[in-house]
Amino acid sequence: MRLLASHSHAFDPSLRWIEGTVERQTEGPVFRQLLARRRSPHTGLEHAYVRLDGPDWVNVIAFTPPEAGGELLLVEQFRHGIDQATLEIPGGCCDPGESPRDGAERELREETGFEAREWIPLGHCTPNPATQTNRCHFFLALGCRSTGPLQLDRTEELRLWASSWPEWEDRLRTGEVHHALVMAAFLRLFLWDGWEDLRRRLGSQ
Repeated sequence: MRLLASHSHAFDPSLRWIEGTVERQTEGPVFRQLLARRRSPHTGLEHAYVRLDGPDWVNVIAFTPPEAGGELLLVEQFRHGIDQATLEIPGGCCDPGESPRDGAERELREETGFEAREWIPLGHCTPNPATQTNRCHFFLALGCRSTGPLQLDRTEELRLWASSWPEWEDRLRTGEVHHALVMAAFLRLFLWDGWEDLRRRLGSQ
């Protein structure tokens, strides 16, 4: 990369800001809202920043075996932030002390009733590094087979769908799929070394 401009000659964005007071403002079912006061290591000026402290998340791109159609498992549920339903991949919050892989297996089992033969980690993203402290981890689950009923939380309501890859690719292309973390998961899939081979196999179904 080629640097075009900088805050100052000595500016280094990797330098951590000096921590001041941290005040807990609210506590919700997923996030705690914190007001953190920090001082710039470059100017010495103090600023207040809102931070949302919460658990890591997992998202699972899950396919059934080729002999079962090689279909993608999807969940449809109502989202209160945008006040409408969205079509997504299975996912959710990691429980306290739970690894991302274990959380991914649990969420897939709970939201779809399926279990996978093979698990491939696809990396992670920071959902909103300006305010959130957590990460979202992405996994590819292959050879998924139904092993039982849905195991939803008391407040969860969803529909489970199975989609061919060409149909899902069209939904991505047209913008029908707009959940940012779902789109990020598929970006990680497209950058995975084995994607082209898997795509050829899915396209032949």
